[in-house]
Amino acid sequence: MLPKHSRLTKETIERHLIRARRLKTSRFLVLYTGIPQISGPQVSFTASKKVAPSAVLRNKLRRRGYSAMKPLIHRVSPTAALLISYTSPDIKVSIAELTAELEKALLSTGFLK
Repeated sequence: MLPKHSRLTKETIERHLIRARRLKTSRFLVLYTGIPQISGPQVSFTASKKVAPSAVLRNKLRRRGYSAMKPLIHRVSPTAALLISYTSPDIKVSIAELTAELEKALLSTGFLK
């Protein structure tokens, strides 16, 4: 799990990510925007009930997303705000594959150094 200061707050999501740009990959929908006032990158993962009906599965997906993001967080731009939603509940995928897909998506957004 990422530290609390590296995760988005509800207020930040409501205020800034309404007008965010979107990027869709095979497993994720990434909403991203730059916020100059934040002191470091902020990332949150979500999984809807349509993707994973069980709360246990949704929580597992979120934890796997944070684990996949952990090696990349130090390379993300300090003004980045990212809300990453799952579009498929593929639990069989390794963390390394998730990390590679996130890295490719973040390179496309321009927030990864």
